[in-house]
Amino acid sequence: MGDTLRVGIIGPGGAGRGNTMGFATRDDCDVVAAADVSPNSMDSLEDAMEERVDGYSRGTLARYTGEYEYLDMLAKEDLDIVGVFSPHSLHDIQVKAAMRAGCSVIVEKPMANFVGDAIQMHKMAVALGVHLVGGYQRHYEPRYITGREIIQSGTIGELERFEVYMAQRWGAGGWRGDPRFSGGGQPNDSGSHLQDIFMWMTGFLPQSVHGTTDMLFEENGEIIPKQVEINSYSDIVMEGGAEGTITIIGNTHVGFEEWVILEGSKGKLEIKDGMWLTVGDGEPTEVEASRPDGYPSGKVEQLVGLVKGETDRNYTSGINGIRTSWLTNSILEAGRGPDAKNHVDCDELIAGEGSSRDEVKRLIADAAHWRGME
Repeated sequence: MGDTLRVGIIGPGGAGRGNTMGFATRDDCDVVAAADVSPNSMDSLEDAMEERVDGYSRGTLARYTGEYEYLDMLAKEDLDIVGVFSPHSLHDIQVKAAMRAGCSVIVEKPMANFVGDAIQMHKMAVALGVHLVGGYQRHYEPRYITGREIIQSGTIGELERFEVYMAQRWGAGGWRGDPRFSGGGQPNDSGSHLQDIFMWMTGFLPQSVHGTTDMLFEENGEIIPKQVEINSYSDIVMEGGAEGTITIIGNTHVGFEEWVILEGSKGKLEIKDGMWLTVGDGEPTEVEASRPDGYPSGKVEQLVGLVKGETDRNYTSGINGIRTSWLTNSILEAGRGPDAKNHVDCDELIAGEGSSRDEVKRLIADAAHWRGME
């Protein structure tokens, strides 16, 4: 590894292009290769690099176009970092291929469509000694960092109730509307961000889900059935007994909204239109959020710092992909049952993936104690 990290990209189209530019605009990184099924995605990436990267000359990017050509890229390019920004269903196989090639990896959310795959991805990263960073950017937002610190300090006591809510205009466009590639609609796409940050802040693991989903999207006064989940409504019990709701809405006309409300034995924390803390019988007080000194500003800086040895903490490690996929899988499974609302036992679900609650807890404890993973 030289002073400049060599970066290869799998899936540089759409949101992947923005992630790619996070590397390309750094002085210590050089995006040298990209793989995609679409030549147009490659053209758009080079357009962006010409516009935003000083000294970039069109045609110097090694382009691998086709369904499996990313394997050629991994074999030929001597890469330090690989960004996997492809459709969800491809994350598992592509991340594993990149790690086998000796690369550290950043993968867009969700890390994996299935919790069993997430577990194997995390274990492979540990075994191979490479870094795996998930695309859960809320871990770097001051409001959620500060909220997590408040919870960990015990200020609001033992968590007892929660309300987690997200709404946006999500119409299942492009590959996201194809279950073969998306793996689960809005709850598995943007919705995974909020499920993840809730689990990261609290350290919870899911116990049971009782819920429903639908595939209905309204446009111009007409209800349009989709092939993937648009909305989900879930009553959830966490290990330890905390109860609450997680609602993920993709059919809204009010713009983007999200909030996390946590009630404990000593108080309440609301991250909604700011951050508000209530202790005991007192009045809500607005909390000023901040990012600690030395804390990465985002997921790209996180991975670069790990690879260069400038940090030993991974705030979006594979552990988060495990927790989030377990919860998301349970929410989706409840929606696919025969009744209006269906019950899912999260232990039974993860057993079907070849793992167990005990294994997940061992992985979390090992990651935190020995490997600087959160």
